[in-house]
Amino acid sequence: AAEPAVTELQEIIEYEVPELLPSEQAAAAEAVEWGIAAVGADRVWSDVDVRGEEIVVANIDTGVHFAHPDLVDRYRGNNGDGSFDHDYNWYDPSSICPSAEPCDNHGHGSHTMGTMVGGSAGGTGIGVAPGARWIAAKGCEAVGQTGCTVDALLAAGEWTLAPTDLSGQNPRTGLRPHI
Repeated sequence: AAEPAVTELQEIIEYEVPELLPSEQAAAAEAVEWGIAAVGADRVWSDVDVRGEEIVVANIDTGVHFAHPDLVDRYRGNNGDGSFDHDYNWYDPSSICPSAEPCDNHGHGSHTMGTMVGGSAGGTGIGVAPGARWIAAKGCEAVGQTGCTVDALLAAGEWTLAPTDLSGQNPRTGLRPHI
């Protein structure tokens, strides 16, 4: 604080990750999920014939379980041949995940990504834009089931503006998400 170049000291702030709660309403098999109908996404699908094709969305959350069956096909890092390229598609600024693969040690980020782009092989509309592709940044460490530090959130936000390879190098603004 005594250094002349220091203009301000701030307390370390940590935001709590919301608790996941089970749904009280279940959709019928192969039906549109209730949340999709509630926001009118199903009408956009039928009336405008748009499901998010050619759009990339990102979330900054607790991570994403990238191999989840309702998310894996929409992951931009999925090469379509059983292999994955996580460069420019995944960022873990605090190195919480046990490997370079996207992980979610809480479940909240996978849930929110499902709300955005999820879709099952059976055709059930789970996400608002099931035709979109996704990338993610782990801005919420969720260590001990809570916590998103400002440092991780800011690093994740910066990464979404210019995604990098897994080593944090070679930023490419042309690969940033649309949403």
